[in-house]
Amino acid sequence: MTRGVLDLWNHWSIEILVLLSLALQLFLFIFAGIRRCGAHTNPVLALRFMLWLAYLLADSTAIFTLGHISLSGTSTREHRLVSFWAPFLLQHLGGPDNLTAYSLQDNQLWRRHLQILLVQVLGAAYVLYKQIAANGLSVLVASALMFSVGAVKYAERTWALRCGDLRYIWSSIIKERPARHGHFHPHNDSSGADEKEESILRRAHSLFYICKRGIVDSSVLYGDSEYHDTAEMLRPVLPNIWPLMEMELSLMYDILYTKAAVIHTWFGYSVRLFSPLTIVASLLLFHFSGEDGHSGIDVVITYVLLGGALFMETTSLVNALGSTWAFAFLCTTRWSWLRYQALCTARWDRLRRVVASLHQLVKAAVPGTSSYKSRRWAGTMRQYNMLHFCTRPDGRWTTPLFGRLLKMVWLRDWWDRRHYSGFVKITDLVKEHVFSYIKLLYQKDMVNTKGVVRNKWGEEALYRHRSSLDNHDYDVLRISLGDEF
Repeated sequence: MTRGVLDLWNHWSIEILVLLSLALQLFLFIFAGIRRCGAHTNPVLALRFMLWLAYLLADSTAIFTLGHISLSGTSTREHRLVSFWAPFLLQHLGGPDNLTAYSLQDNQLWRRHLQILLVQVLGAAYVLYKQIAANGLSVLVASALMFSVGAVKYAERTWALRCGDLRYIWSSIIKERPARHGHFHPHNDSSGADEKEESILRRAHSLFYICKRGIVDSSVLYGDSEYHDTAEMLRPVLPNIWPLMEMELSLMYDILYTKAAVIHTWFGYSVRLFSPLTIVASLLLFHFSGEDGHSGIDVVITYVLLGGALFMETTSLVNALGSTWAFAFLCTTRWSWLRYQALCTARWDRLRRVVASLHQLVKAAVPGTSSYKSRRWAGTMRQYNMLHFCTRPDGRWTTPLFGRLLKMVWLRDWWDRRHYSGFVKITDLVKEHVFSYIKLLYQKDMVNTKGVVRNKWGEEALYRHRSSLDNHDYDVLRISLGDEF
């Protein structure tokens, strides 16, 4: 049996690796959205673990396969198509649009990805230069087209990682002026749940600059007139402050962990329009080039790679055009004729409804549920049980077996964080109290332009009880107060 497995690997290793790379990309493309889900049920946790594993394996598999192709020297007549697969691996390294980074540390390593980008592009070019000439002019042109798509997609991912770095966001918003718009929803008289969610989401885009500055702790301040404008924009959304904040955090998730910052630019839209057309042209060139002399399995794998690439790129194009990020882009574009044709004539709104319907159909959502659920907070928070940690038995035989094993490999801190913490549900009563407090701060003009509380922590409560304290005690307590959260 072992001999049979080795023979299978020796004869079909490249084919297996290429198909595995494609399978990992499709899995990431389809299931990346579960990271937004706040549910902590066993099926969701299992899927998230598989997603994390696929994210780690995807790049390694594509890089290993590309190196295997370049070193294998597969130049026999029946396996000439192997070299045509190198550009597809570059596209796989570009990753799906809805998942570029799995953690914030991935964004900080964008320079490493840039170095890998240069090496892998040169490796793919070397494979094409060494072997592709034997496939004929049609396949050569198809390979060149796919190589351009793969190189651009990989470069785009590297740029998206840079845009998701908090240091880059902080430096960019210093020069950025608030991009506001007034096109919130064309059907303001609608009272449906989806229409209300759509209106909140679009308003979240118009106020997103506040969220970005708060996330990176920007010290950019504006004058009184701009503060007044911001306050006027915040006034109508106070009754929907929780949904708005959830939408804002969802948009921040797009910036940090997806290609949203790169997609919704003129360059990004051009790439999304260019990629499917290029893949279709490569598919037609390969189809009419003839299959004589090629291995039947290699031909099938080539069609599978072309079909998978076309599916992901076409879906990415539709999602990009129908996203509310495209709405925000159209609202702020300098081309007034485009803004008029897309928004004032409601053409984009019709496209948005079609894309939302397709998403609803694909997800097979339960009738009556909102299609915007993935952008809303699940209402849970991780809570560390310090009492459990401090009173835990510290004996050798009383510590859980798995914990003892992890401590042996220097993972004690990770085990303590996971074992002594859990998820708690934030009740509506807590949300109401927080909202009332925020509303009170807003009415008393106790927040700055970023929404940060001006007073120190406890200063308001101390002020309310000033009448019961003498001046000396009041001054001592006031000096001892710390900064507000």
